[in-house]
Amino acid sequence: MNYLIDTQLLLHNLNGCHKLPNEILDFFFDYNNIGHVSVVTLHELVIKNAKNQIRIPGSLSNVINHIKEKNLGILPVNAHHIIQLETFERESIHKDPFDRLLIAQCIDERLTFITSDSKVTLYEKYGLDYIQYELN
Repeated sequence: MNYLIDTQLLLHNLNGCHKLPNEILDFFFDYNNIGHVSVVTLHELVIKNAKNQIRIPGSLSNVINHIKEKNLGILPVNAHHIIQLETFERESIHKDPFDRLLIAQCIDERLTFITSDSKVTLYEKYGLDYIQYELN
């Protein structure tokens, strides 16, 4: 399965959080699955870290090295992802532009979105495949 992890899941992984559900941990250890982190997530980390809304361990270079060590790919943004945003309802389901673009990427690339966000169910009608998890 090809999947994209959300920003929160990456942060928990970076911080060595052991509160992740077993079904999510299984994805990381199943070599049949191909995981990705979006450049959108990297952008979000830099912005929110600068505003002291989150804390990333070390520098962005450290984060990217961690992603590579975990054998996750980095998914760039392309014009098709932006076009996918146009298909969403005018009244934003998500006010957060990072979340909306991550979801658009998943739909366009046919990736399973692994997220704790409960609002993802609203994107099923657009073809979003997802696994929603809760932290223990």
